[in-house]
Amino acid sequence: FAIAGNIASEENEDVEEAMIYLEGHSSSEMMTATDGMYGFANLEENRNYTIRPEKDIEPLNGVSTYDLVLLSRHILGVQSLDSPYKMIAADINQSGTITTFDLVELRKLILFITTDFADNTSWRFVPAAHQFDNPANPFASSFPEVYTVNGLDRMIADANFVAIKTGDLNGSARMNSLAATEDRNATETLTLEAADQQLLAGNEYTVALKAKDFNSIKGY
Repeated sequence: FAIAGNIASEENEDVEEAMIYLEGHSSSEMMTATDGMYGFANLEENRNYTIRPEKDIEPLNGVSTYDLVLLSRHILGVQSLDSPYKMIAADINQSGTITTFDLVELRKLILFITTDFADNTSWRFVPAAHQFDNPANPFASSFPEVYTVNGLDRMIADANFVAIKTGDLNGSARMNSLAATEDRNATETLTLEAADQQLLAGNEYTVALKAKDFNSIKGY
């Protein structure tokens, strides 16, 4: 008997370097490679087992100012996040709600005021077979973050998980070493202008910086 599965993002990108723990009647662990697969073989029949994924590295992976914009728009009701997994990713402090406290924590991480998530892990994992009672509010009821088998009586090959990168609301996180490196450079520029003036050493000046087309910019 065996339990096996795949760790992948909501967009079906395989997740590398997720540590998978087998707990229960027997214990073991393994780390996923670039294909996101894992498997535990030679398990005893009619025993209880739990699969628990864990990954808590590189908190800034996939996190940028654009995620702050998306989080702000969700909180203000301008544009709601369109999946329960993105909402879980937006719950930065793992409080079961999405509030301005999450916005503050994510901004502190982006500005290097903090170096990790104080009350959360870099990644969370939900069994792929789980159906949310209310997809528009995944926190309305508790959701599992482990895969449990009571009385193993067959080979299980579909113990899959959806990997959620905390703080990544637009799916830009790098899931494995085969994926292309994230490009965080904008394709357009915002031009700042200042009136030309002659400056003399030792004097104090106020220089007004101006720019046009702020309406097309969501964050910088």
